[in-house]
Amino acid sequence: MWDETSRRIKILAVIVVGVIGLLIARLVWMQLVQGTQYKKIAEENRIRQITMQAPRGSIYDRNGAVIVANRPSFAVSIIPNEYINGQVATPLLESITGVTAEEIGKLLNANKDFPFSPVRIKRDVDEATVAKIEERQYYLPGVIIEAIPSRQYVYKELAAHVMGYVGNISEDEYEERKSWGYHPNDLIGKDGLEREWEEVLKGTDGARQLEVNAEGKEVRPLGDRPSISGRGLVLTLDVNLQKAAETALAEQVEASRKLGQPAKGGAVVVLDVKTGGVLVMASNPAFDPNMFAGGISSRNWNQLMKNPNNPLNNRAIQNAYPPGSVFKIVTSAAALEMNLTTPQEVFDDKGVYVLNGWSFYGWQTKGLGKLTVADALAWSSDPVFYELGRRLGSDNLASYALTFGLGKLSGIKLAGEAKGIVPDSEWKQINYGEPWYPGETLIAAIGQGYYLATPLQQALLAQAVANGGIVYKPMLVDKTLTPQGNLVEKLQPEVLRTIYLRPEVWDTIRQGMIGVTAHGTGAAVFQGFPKTVAGKSGSSETGRGTTHSWFACYAPAESPEIAMAVLVEEGGEGSMAAAPVTRRVLEAYFGLKNKPVLPATRTD
Repeated sequence: MWDETSRRIKILAVIVVGVIGLLIARLVWMQLVQGTQYKKIAEENRIRQITMQAPRGSIYDRNGAVIVANRPSFAVSIIPNEYINGQVATPLLESITGVTAEEIGKLLNANKDFPFSPVRIKRDVDEATVAKIEERQYYLPGVIIEAIPSRQYVYKELAAHVMGYVGNISEDEYEERKSWGYHPNDLIGKDGLEREWEEVLKGTDGARQLEVNAEGKEVRPLGDRPSISGRGLVLTLDVNLQKAAETALAEQVEASRKLGQPAKGGAVVVLDVKTGGVLVMASNPAFDPNMFAGGISSRNWNQLMKNPNNPLNNRAIQNAYPPGSVFKIVTSAAALEMNLTTPQEVFDDKGVYVLNGWSFYGWQTKGLGKLTVADALAWSSDPVFYELGRRLGSDNLASYALTFGLGKLSGIKLAGEAKGIVPDSEWKQINYGEPWYPGETLIAAIGQGYYLATPLQQALLAQAVANGGIVYKPMLVDKTLTPQGNLVEKLQPEVLRTIYLRPEVWDTIRQGMIGVTAHGTGAAVFQGFPKTVAGKSGSSETGRGTTHSWFACYAPAESPEIAMAVLVEEGGEGSMAAAPVTRRVLEAYFGLKNKPVLPATRTD
């Protein structure tokens, strides 16, 4: 028994000694015989870990058309830990890329805590730049060419203010988001949906490990962690309708200029009255967001900044204007609901209204004659609304304006929305240190004076009439999707407010707005249009001798589907500029062939 155990112990000992002997022999061989070779490999070959930028999520219109996507591009990048010859390399890099030595230094300093992560010096470079870098690789240690996705705005300027753009993350943005995994070299949404939906659109970066030699050339890949694309957005926008609106607006701006008007630009907003979905949000002039995708040049940035018509401004929500005669909808509602007039009362428009010895003229100085409230809306009678304003007083008028949502944010998920102004006697005292004068109430009743509203607010005003007081929060995103296109979330309509007026009040306002296009101020423009449109034209004076042109409407009047507002900034009077744009957008929405638009006889 003992002899057998002893034999087994001896065999095991021999095996252990043999294995140890082999290991010692291998170690001696590597250290003494091949030590010089392995030392050279250790010195010359390094592990490089490259961040693989994740593609941002794509953006689609309501019908599935791709609006924003990604395309392959090249970036010139620096691995800080390998950039060992900066005194020579930086001037050479500056001459090739056009990025100043100072800017290169700033970028490297901002990324000093990430010595092994590529710092992108210039994005979206052309093939000639790539070739120059590769030809001079010996003099540019640590400089690499990365293949990265670049943002592509498929339709260029189309809906640019809604899409927004991306840019390099700022110091403040990085400090706020570094705990979320952001790096100082990341791109981030700067405006529009790119900004507001950043957390959804941004993907998860991947990484690639490479073995490289002393010259920075790849020896072999060691492993990949794939990037994960951001989630997609399906919008409420209709690209075809957006295109029709932008084209009509741009052509009208040019036409107004030829007629001697300044016509600085304009806006179109079209809403789905049953959901608040934004079908169109156009702002003119616009810009091409592709300029920002690879880093905007100083030349292009200065051109945008120096343009007196401010192409970066989203006129649909960020600029507020006197609402003009579109505001008469509010004045009518307030006077009728407070029983200060009735649908049957007849007024006499003599072309002028006198208050305390002061004369306030209407657009038709000869007078429009006998009119009910509905007639006054159809023909936009200033004297009738002067009288209604006098009966209401400034504070009651302001109260109803607030009820309709003027002077308030709509809550649309875009940055920079303006509230506008709803003035009352207290507001006047606070802002001007003066009392409210009776004549100012008359001016306010026709949407002039201190009142300011955005095109979106005017569209919501039309939506309120179409829906009998139900106003939906305007929404731009309908769904979010996985990178594979599967549904993540379906967003639901949200009621923003409900305006309670008696049915006969809504009926009177609707009757007046239908009268605008049937026989009133917009009849010439809408002559022969096969759908019934309930609208309101407006002309708001700027105080500089020019006039903003407005038109707000909903259609079809019998069973409303859309509400819209059109503004041509300093484009002339209401039906002369804004109404023709409105008709063309409605023709596009209803699939009607464009017909010549007749000039209006009355342009308020």
